[in-house]
Amino acid sequence: MSTPTVEHVEQVERVARPAAPRVQPRRAPVAVATATVLAIVLIAFAVVAIRELALSQGWAAGTPLAPDLVEGLDGLRASVGLAIGGGAIALIGLVLLWLGLRPGRRTHLRVAGDADLWLSPGAVAAIAQETADRLPGVVSAESSLRSRRRVVVDIVAQDAAAVAEHVSAVLEDQVGRPTGASIKVRATEVPR
Repeated sequence: MSTPTVEHVEQVERVARPAAPRVQPRRAPVAVATATVLAIVLIAFAVVAIRELALSQGWAAGTPLAPDLVEGLDGLRASVGLAIGGGAIALIGLVLLWLGLRPGRRTHLRVAGDADLWLSPGAVAAIAQETADRLPGVVSAESSLRSRRRVVVDIVAQDAAAVAEHVSAVLEDQVGRPTGASIKVRATEVPR
């Protein structure tokens, strides 16, 4: 006698997931360097405090610095100099707070389209140079960055004027429009 077997086949529905949010590549905030320096200063202060603790408890030999510092501050009263110093420190603190909360500068250029693709300005210049170098009539091509969004491509060609127009049109279509970069082409004749 055999028992009937039942096969259960699950139907899995494909659920379309929403696209991942586009996060722009950004440089670290400006306050990172300042915070690092401030952290080093605080670590040095902690080392001095531990040294003073060891000296005051008799765990180490030496002369403590803290009593001299406290005596130097004894009798200190409010004055214009202290108010200016305190105001300057408060202003520096506010500037550091503002720099820490301010987002970093964008570092890459977004490529137009559905893909989440970003290119560094150097990569845009390299693509422009390679594209120009492979076009007919171009003997050689060199690119340089003028700013984050401005690329200059210098080409050497047989018929510089005609080739420069063609190269400029191709670079604008294939590199400039998708990335939003401004591409300028400068042409020189092949030396004879």
